[in-house]
Amino acid sequence: MQGFERNTHVRPAERGEPRIVGGIVGGRAAPARSWPWLVSLQHHGQHFCGGALIAKQWVLTPAPCNFSTVTDGLVIGRSFLSNTQNSDLIPAKAVYTHPGFAQFPSTDDLSLLQLEKPVQIGEFVSLICLPGKDDEINLLSKCMTAGWGITEPYQGEFSKTVQEAAVLLISSTSCRSYWGLDIKNTNICGGAAGSSSCMGDSGGPLQCAHNGQYQLIGIVSWGSRNCQPTAPTVFARISVYRDWIASVTGGEA
Repeated sequence: MQGFERNTHVRPAERGEPRIVGGIVGGRAAPARSWPWLVSLQHHGQHFCGGALIAKQWVLTPAPCNFSTVTDGLVIGRSFLSNTQNSDLIPAKAVYTHPGFAQFPSTDDLSLLQLEKPVQIGEFVSLICLPGKDDEINLLSKCMTAGWGITEPYQGEFSKTVQEAAVLLISSTSCRSYWGLDIKNTNICGGAAGSSSCMGDSGGPLQCAHNGQYQLIGIVSWGSRNCQPTAPTVFARISVYRDWIASVTGGEA
């Protein structure tokens, strides 16, 4: 994943605010703990999907990740996943999958994970803001995505260090010209400009700057099988799902 690097002026993170702030220059690996709402879904200590912390007890992630409350756990507030121990994992007690979910074709592919207890918000862990359900998406927004997916097509292992990339949003019309009618009004597309989400990045947040904070505009849903950087990445459009999120979380998110 082609990415960016920030300077290292540090202050406590607020909702929707990265811990590392300042100018962006070319790079690949994200600075340590720079996206404090980024979540790694883990199976026996191995990353397999991403997610975003949207409330103290709630994580939003793709339904196809098939998170299990019995065998899986979560890591929140860390950039480096090497030497993850069972004691590092945060358990979830329930999974709520969108009732309209279908995998082929991909439809309403979101799940909410309810943590066993609320996480502590602090210097390294914070929440990401959600857009309003009627918010229009500005295609000129400054947007980023992040995750621990593979960094080269057909590479066998996920990255141990979180990677970040700038995302150029593209119109639904342009996206349909590439992917066809699989693109719905519940999707938003980005990329196709030298960076691409890849295996293991599913669930990574599409976070766009809005009034000085980042909003969770999308969640990585699907894209090119071989991670072609010229192919648009398809995200679940979060604004469409605000009513469902509010109903499941009891208004916490």
